[in-house]
Amino acid sequence: MTMFAAIDIGSNAMRLAIGSFDKKGCLTIHAIRRAPVRLGGDVFRSGSLSPSTMEQGVAAFLEFESLLRMHDVTICRAVATSALRDASNAQAFIDRVRRATGISIEVITGDEEARLIYGAVSNLVPLRNGTSLLLDIGGGSVELTLIHRGALIFSDSVNLGTVRLLEMVRGKKNDQELLLKLLRQYADRIKTRIARTKKVRTITRLIGTGGNIDTLGDLRKSVLGKKGTRSLHRIELLRLMKTLQGMSIKDRIEKLKLRPDRADVIIPAMALVAGVMSESKVNTIMIPRTGLRDGVLFDLFEQFSSAEDSTSLQRNLVHVRSYAIELGRRYTFDEKHALHAVKLALQIFDQTRGIHNLGGEERALLEIAALVHDIGHFVNSSNHHDHSAYIIRSSHFVGLSEEERELVALIARYHRGEVPSNRDDNFARLSKPHKKTVTVLAAIIRIIEEFDREHLRRVSKILIRKRGRTLHMKLPARTRLLVERMGAESRKGALEECLGVSITID
Repeated sequence: MTMFAAIDIGSNAMRLAIGSFDKKGCLTIHAIRRAPVRLGGDVFRSGSLSPSTMEQGVAAFLEFESLLRMHDVTICRAVATSALRDASNAQAFIDRVRRATGISIEVITGDEEARLIYGAVSNLVPLRNGTSLLLDIGGGSVELTLIHRGALIFSDSVNLGTVRLLEMVRGKKNDQELLLKLLRQYADRIKTRIARTKKVRTITRLIGTGGNIDTLGDLRKSVLGKKGTRSLHRIELLRLMKTLQGMSIKDRIEKLKLRPDRADVIIPAMALVAGVMSESKVNTIMIPRTGLRDGVLFDLFEQFSSAEDSTSLQRNLVHVRSYAIELGRRYTFDEKHALHAVKLALQIFDQTRGIHNLGGEERALLEIAALVHDIGHFVNSSNHHDHSAYIIRSSHFVGLSEEERELVALIARYHRGEVPSNRDDNFARLSKPHKKTVTVLAAIIRIIEEFDREHLRRVSKILIRKRGRTLHMKLPARTRLLVERMGAESRKGALEECLGVSITID
């Protein structure tokens, strides 16, 4: 049996989960540990980890490492979130943990955090129908993810976690008033963000994850006397808020049995949930009692079970594709042209595999780049390729690494205008394989742009035959396609050069 382990280095605590999977992919947890090391207390106050907090963190990892050996764990991933993203001496802590335990810590982005949490929730809650809003409240940040019929539409990570909020208002006059002001600003941001998505009309369900929201489910049972801990209604939340606000932190610990590191942050968490409920117009929050740790475990198992040549981008393509389309809609792109560009680009890619020798990951990059290559028209039509690259670099693509996002930006940049060259510092920094990827994929989009120059989609199929060093492209159609053929003839040079062939167009 293969044993997997996930370590979540959060802002309020560190958590370990060790589990295994059966043949159906069902998860069994064999061990869990929680170390109340509040990294965010230092970082959000001073910008760095103190020596004593570092010592506590290393001690927690020594205990974790002992459990990994005890359970014969063979696959482990340790991920750090908001506190280590912000800590100026994060690398020093990461190095100390690696020297002491051999465990490597990976500081992940808010987008990756949202993707992993989505993976955990999707294994417990059916998300294929309707529109779900996923809320994860951590100590350092809040992740808000919109899911429409199973696909990620957007993810928003905001530095407004419960520990961070407490540190922001600590010692200031009217701290509670300031706290409420910050929360109102976040609620306005949620309302604006949801309103931007033209595809979504009504939020079907609100789903909450994270230790704070799990605690709200527990309080529903212990304080309100309700049976279940897997949901919470808005009226129940308001009753809990009124009760806990009237108690001291000491009373919350002694009378409600809350952990000390939960008793002080639970009120900001409640206020955040209330704000999201109000803006999403959903009066009940589902509490599946899962989170980042489980998401890491499911992701590790998926990688372990997938084909060896399957990349993270290929596995997450459905979500990246959905986000690309939503991004295009935000910038009022011609959606029919973009989808048609994907269709034609993939036809050329698939029929020339034996020449370019690129694989599934590059095919996925081509699909995403073809979807968003024209979004720069929103800024300026004459240099839209430059603006497309800028927008792509500035956008959050859940499921795309920073490196993959840069490749997509460069492919869009070079779909028109000059061809890729080392005069561009962004291109010059790429590895040789990545330079080839950008050059080939940009050349493919360059020529298919001419096949749909007037966005009329008159070219629906491209048939390619190779004879010697010549590629014959045939465009079956009822009309003569003079404009399309002339345009392609003028733009085929980039593809000819990178494939080392000559191209004829019939």
